[in-house]
Amino acid sequence: MKKLALVLMSDYSKSWIDSGNLFDLSKQSDLTVYASDAVLSKIEKVGFELKLELLPNFKASRTTSILQLVSLINRRKLSSSFDFRLKRLIFGDLKILPKILSKKTSIFHAVFYNLKRMTRFVGAHPIETLAFVAPLGKFLELSLAARFKKLSNQKFAKIKFDRSFDMVLLPSAAIEDRIFEFVEFLRQSQITTAICIENWDNLTSKSILISRPDYVFVMGQFCIEHGEKIQSLDPTHIIAAGLPRFNSYRNNYSGSLNNRVKEKFKILYLGFSVPHNERNLLNKLISLMDNAPIAGQYEFFYKPHPVRQPRFYEDTSTPRNVKIIEHKSDLTGFGAIPAIDASHIQNIMAADLVISTPTSMAIESMLLGIPTVIDSSDDGVHRTTAKFSLESYLHLRDLKKIEGVIFAESAEEMFEEIMRHFLGESATKNLTLDKLIESKNVSYVSNIMDLANRL
Repeated sequence: MKKLALVLMSDYSKSWIDSGNLFDLSKQSDLTVYASDAVLSKIEKVGFELKLELLPNFKASRTTSILQLVSLINRRKLSSSFDFRLKRLIFGDLKILPKILSKKTSIFHAVFYNLKRMTRFVGAHPIETLAFVAPLGKFLELSLAARFKKLSNQKFAKIKFDRSFDMVLLPSAAIEDRIFEFVEFLRQSQITTAICIENWDNLTSKSILISRPDYVFVMGQFCIEHGEKIQSLDPTHIIAAGLPRFNSYRNNYSGSLNNRVKEKFKILYLGFSVPHNERNLLNKLISLMDNAPIAGQYEFFYKPHPVRQPRFYEDTSTPRNVKIIEHKSDLTGFGAIPAIDASHIQNIMAADLVISTPTSMAIESMLLGIPTVIDSSDDGVHRTTAKFSLESYLHLRDLKKIEGVIFAESAEEMFEEIMRHFLGESATKNLTLDKLIESKNVSYVSNIMDLANRL
């Protein structure tokens, strides 16, 4: 059996415990899990027989955080996603000149907001701001990288880490400074490392890999292409493995669709995490539907994103006939993402049509074979709307490479698609998602073991 380590710097229990991945990995390898007390307790409750080691709570150094941002600034031309992310960091999410949509919208407020955000960024990141001057940026990165390597080795030197592991797996869902520090420590110890990407967009919009692991597990073929182009990774060291949290979608749910009791036409709208005034859009869409033959013959469900960020000038309410599926959690960030359990899957499968903002939830509905329309509208207020996110984020642009995916740029276009499906005039298309997400292998872990057995 291969000797593997799984290092959980954050709580990824939904991706590894709830999904069954940890159980599979424990049965197919000699596995040791390093995690915090809280995560180890969750594993112990499940009752898996494997080696558990407490991982001290190391804080990321200021040097690592600065290096992350300086590296991104220096390479902002490599990816429109990087440039887009920097604009958001510096100026915020409100357009400097929003369209006048109501009396509440103030151009003066928008201009002041952007200037205030820029001033705050420069004050909080004086060193990083210098990196926008190319020669200074390169000098800063070289200096910071040297210090980063030294600090990383010193920080983890006291950990009694078994150097006989065949591979160390490091799940990562965001810009996790500690992950890169630990990768650098293991690199200097000549231990094979592999980052398991937990999100769709890590290689294209989150950060530059300031310490390169030996291997990276990504969602699909498109991500391999991004990893090679943007991160300069060897494509043979990038493995399309799907997402660990999506392991459940490898099951065949097509039979369940035939057992549904048909009552009213069910529509499910999946919301955006970044600012996008979707409630304004829904109010207009419902108005169109209630003045059409579909009136009284549909049910409309709205599922806000579990990590929904604040909006400007958004309607505060939705029509009474819109049923809101709330996910109540005190957690933030990746921890707030719901587990993919029977209830979660049933909410999607109960729909006759899904309208989804361009998020990974759209992939979920497409994997389940539910007709899906992508909201690509612009609210005229935010620089992060569905329309501009689709244009700016490289990973979202990949949706446009898939033949048969339908995009709607307005409430009117969404209404037309709803009516086509309601009247039976739109045939369900079997989308080919192979390049977007790997879901053919028996499990996420099978991809890990394929690599481990080759080492």
